[in-house]
Amino acid sequence: MSWRYHVYVCPDADTPSHGPHCYDRMEKTEDTFHDYGYRDAYKLAYERAEENGHAAVWTTSPFNGKTALAYQHIRGGGVCDICGPVTGRRGPWTRSVAFEEFLCAECARDLQAASDDISKAMGVTRWRSVRPVIEGADR
Repeated sequence: MSWRYHVYVCPDADTPSHGPHCYDRMEKTEDTFHDYGYRDAYKLAYERAEENGHAAVWTTSPFNGKTALAYQHIRGGGVCDICGPVTGRRGPWTRSVAFEEFLCAECARDLQAASDDISKAMGVTRWRSVRPVIEGADR
């Protein structure tokens, strides 16, 4: 039993009707990765998104067969889920202890500063809790 990771590419990412949640229109690539191969799946999705506009990785549980979105990338970064509707800023798919979403550099910096303040107040070691899923994806 192993976790499976499938890479999907959006065929209409460069059309005006494309939205960030076009999962029902995505096409599965020939690539399937297992267990710790998720890193390779994420890198492939990043590369395919840079080529085609939008790609995602869906994972399938070996225990119950359910699928879930594990990673996605949109060329140039997705619209920031916090401030994007107002500012239009974009950023990479970002992970923290509480969420996975697109964040611009400013919002990621502010959330990390808040996490640092909480750690300091609690007297525990600070750690980088807000980071792009793929380092360097925020280019």
